[in-house]
Amino acid sequence: MPVLGYSTSKVARMLTLGLLLASGTAAAGPLRGRITGQDKLLPEVYAEAAKPENHRFTWREPSPTVRPEFRSLAANPSRDVCIAALTSANAAPHEAILIRVTGGHTIPTTIVVTPGTRLSFENDDPFPHRLFVVGSDSWRADDLNPKATRDWTATGPGRVEFRDQLFPSVRSFVVVDPQVVDVAYPGRDGTFQMSLPGGEYVLKAFFNGKQVGRAVNVTLKDRPALDLKDPLNVGEGG
Repeated sequence: MPVLGYSTSKVARMLTLGLLLASGTAAAGPLRGRITGQDKLLPEVYAEAAKPENHRFTWREPSPTVRPEFRSLAANPSRDVCIAALTSANAAPHEAILIRVTGGHTIPTTIVVTPGTRLSFENDDPFPHRLFVVGSDSWRADDLNPKATRDWTATGPGRVEFRDQLFPSVRSFVVVDPQVVDVAYPGRDGTFQMSLPGGEYVLKAFFNGKQVGRAVNVTLKDRPALDLKDPLNVGEGG
C-alpha cells in the first residue's frame, strides 16, 4: 500500500500514484515542472480560525528570529497542492492509497483519483479521531482509534470533503475524475516530477479540492525527459 508521506524530498518522486494507462504505450520518461503562486493559497481552516466569532486564534508578536516566509499561513505544497495529469480516455482504479491523519491535518489534504480507488485513513496520532464525509449518510462520524484505519472507496466523479468531529482543523478533499492518469505533489521549492507514457495530457493543479490556476496541455513523445518551460501559476484563482 503506497504511503503518501510528508517529506518534501520524497513527495516529488514517491507520492506519484502511478495510475498507468491500459494502452501499453512506451514510457516517455519523467515530466518535470514547477509551480508558482503557492504563497497566495490560504487553506480554509486558517481563514476560519481568523474569524473573531470562532475564537480559535491567538495573535502574537512575530519573532525577529523567524524569517518572513515562515510566518505565512499559506499552503504547504507537499500536502496541499496536487498536480494531476489527465487524458481523454478513462483510467483504471489504483491500488489502495494510505492517507495519514496526524498533527491536526491529513497527509495529503487534497488528492485526485479515479472512480473505484480505495482510500485508507490511518490515525497516526495517540488519540482518537471521528472522521466523516460532509453531506453523506453512508460514511458518518465513527471512532478512528490510534493506529486504526478506516476505508472509503471513490464512486462517481465529483468533489468529496472529509472532516473530523473532534478536530476542526482536519480537512481532506478528494477529487474523483475518471480521466486522471497520474498525480504528483510539489516540494517546498515548487518542483514536481511524474513519469507518463507517451501521449497527450492536460495538467491541472488542485487545492482545497478545487482547480487552481490554468490547465496546461502537454504532449509527450519518446525522449529521456521533458521539462515544462513555464511554471504552473497556482495562485491564479486560488
